[in-house]
Amino acid sequence: MKTLYFEGAGWSDADISKATIGNCRIRTAFHLDDGKAVYLEISGIERTKHSPDICHWQYTGFVTYCHFITDDIPNDDCNKHSIRLGNNRRIFEYTENAILKFVNRLGASFDAIKVLPDLGGYKVFPEKHSCDGSNGYYYGDEFQFDPELTALREAVYQHFYALEKSEGKKYLDFSLWVDEFDLGVLHLLRHFPGTFKTAHNKHWIIRTDNGSSLNECLATMQESHLGKDGC
Repeated sequence: MKTLYFEGAGWSDADISKATIGNCRIRTAFHLDDGKAVYLEISGIERTKHSPDICHWQYTGFVTYCHFITDDIPNDDCNKHSIRLGNNRRIFEYTENAILKFVNRLGASFDAIKVLPDLGGYKVFPEKHSCDGSNGYYYGDEFQFDPELTALREAVYQHFYALEKSEGKKYLDFSLWVDEFDLGVLHLLRHFPGTFKTAHNKHWIIRTDNGSSLNECLATMQESHLGKDGC
């Protein structure tokens, strides 16, 4: 099964995300059968009475970026190496099947596409990415998705979600993300409110590859210097 993975780059809790493929804005980088590399970004919208006539479906996908990834630096890939697409190819129903068909018509041969959840571990861009591509891309056709590890990360998220709710916070104020270089590491950032002088953030790392249970993961928590956000 040859699957192309997409990063969910929009809000996964949006109504259109839940009703369609898991996210209202997706992106990936991948290779065509001839070896050429492509960056692709797609946004989905819901049809309303104000939608243009080209929105033939309840949920329509629009290709916002589609360009070859090259070593032609400093020329911007998305400007100089854009793949020309007419509206008949740029716009389609916002479904996995329609997106798969579009990708394969570019010259690929995938069996499926999948939009990964927020804690799935795949990101297209390195943390220090420049628009000319000089800092590289992470490829969705090379990524190894681990559903069990993802489920464990999501269990960690639910633990801290419940913890913050139990503390009576009106607005939950924590972030959880997968490490860029070590997929077995989760980063946790929590904000502790207070006065101007006492409010502060704290950062921890949590290992998710040393055990198979939530409690085993939480036992690995270590406070760590993040180097930003005041912690």
